[in-house]
Amino acid sequence: MDIKDYRDRLDVIDDKIAALFKERLAVVREIGLWKKASDVPTAHGDREKAILARLLPRFDEGVKGYAEKLYLEIFRSSKEYQRGLLGTYYVVGKSLKHTWSPDIYVPLGLDYRVKEFASENELKEFVLKREYSGFNVTIPYKKAVIGMLDEVSDEAKEIGAVNTVVDRNGRLYGYNTDIGGMRYALKAAGIEVKGKVAAILGSGGTALTAEYLLRTGGAREIIKVSRRGPVDYIAVYGRKDIEVIVNTTPVGMFPEAEAAPIDVTRFPALEGVFDAIYNPLRTALVAQARAAGIAASGGLPMLVEQGRLAYNLYRDTETELSVTENLIKQIELKKSNIVLCGMPSSGKTTIGRLFAEVSGREFFDADELIEQAAGMSIPDMFGRFGEEYFRKEEAKVIASLSALNGAVIATGGGAVMNEVNRMRLKRNGIAVLIERDNAELVTDGRPVSMREGIEALYNKRMPVYREFADIAVRNDATPEDTVASITEKLLRL
Repeated sequence: MDIKDYRDRLDVIDDKIAALFKERLAVVREIGLWKKASDVPTAHGDREKAILARLLPRFDEGVKGYAEKLYLEIFRSSKEYQRGLLGTYYVVGKSLKHTWSPDIYVPLGLDYRVKEFASENELKEFVLKREYSGFNVTIPYKKAVIGMLDEVSDEAKEIGAVNTVVDRNGRLYGYNTDIGGMRYALKAAGIEVKGKVAAILGSGGTALTAEYLLRTGGAREIIKVSRRGPVDYIAVYGRKDIEVIVNTTPVGMFPEAEAAPIDVTRFPALEGVFDAIYNPLRTALVAQARAAGIAASGGLPMLVEQGRLAYNLYRDTETELSVTENLIKQIELKKSNIVLCGMPSSGKTTIGRLFAEVSGREFFDADELIEQAAGMSIPDMFGRFGEEYFRKEEAKVIASLSALNGAVIATGGGAVMNEVNRMRLKRNGIAVLIERDNAELVTDGRPVSMREGIEALYNKRMPVYREFADIAVRNDATPEDTVASITEKLLRL
């Protein structure tokens, strides 16, 4: 063996240690929450001594001291992590079924919860009880909460909206971290506002944030677009000089992901589009802008960066911008569907099931769902109703699956040949092409393969597969090897 072989072995071991430490911290978190609810102290020196007494005899004398140092550091880190759970934090709003806020704060070590309020009176009761260390505010209470606070930052006052509240010694302080989040998102997307003509779609709290950002960022002119304003969604098309569009409306949010609030192709001077919606990850508006070569961003970068800034206020600390960058990658991967495409019988279903099992995701096979809905096999469907009928049923299933988050989806061989299907799958999806030698592919039970032949089908479909896919893997070893390859490539995206 040479040094590379040894280092490769260490890499495998380190991967296992990382996975186990992650699993340990997940249990440590549950224990910490239980201790807080039960009013039990975090420290437990006797248990640590017992653990060392049990584990250290397993090590040779020469390495016992190193092992003890390692475990003591693990204990210290675990206690520090539990102490971070002592406060209680919330996101509050009217409808929060699809909120991603916990995906920011839970990984940062907070005890973070979700509270829905049907009215401002319910929100006020919650605020007055003071049973929290701080909370985030979302639609529709960013304006209303201001009157319930003791102090409001100058920036939040000027914007007219608060999204972060901190309890400091019984006094409530309100801030607007959305402005920092939006500023980060625009910069990360390469959208410049200084000297530009900009349009804001919408009139709520996020629109106020956008107006403040554009004004302080030096926009030449700001056009407010709303259904009842002087500039509505028809009149705005008369402004051919608009260079930046910021969408703060819910149009295009799941489950109405097909919609876009405006047609960006009708603005010849347009240079940048920002959509505050983060679910789907790529809205119809963002997809349309990118297809036209326009710089565009969805709302996830804004959501995460405002969360980092709020966390700094909650914990009176300063975290690095890299926290935001890392969380964006983690959340995007977690929330993205893993969409498997490829030739019929390339192994999409087998690989998909195994990958779902290994990654803890839910698995869906588009062809199986089509057969379940129709009450017949796909060959029977082709035989009785023809391919056009099957493709319509397939499109319905793809539309439904595209609305999911964090699933593994195995598509039929012809599903992504449809442009609308590709667009839908990419809204929340990372596409993985499963490749296999044509000699290994079979035609039994596959009407299109039988009709056209493997080689002809391959030549027709493979260019589309390759253009659609974000990554490609070979399925010519074991399924476990293919799944490992997918995992490795996803982490490199």
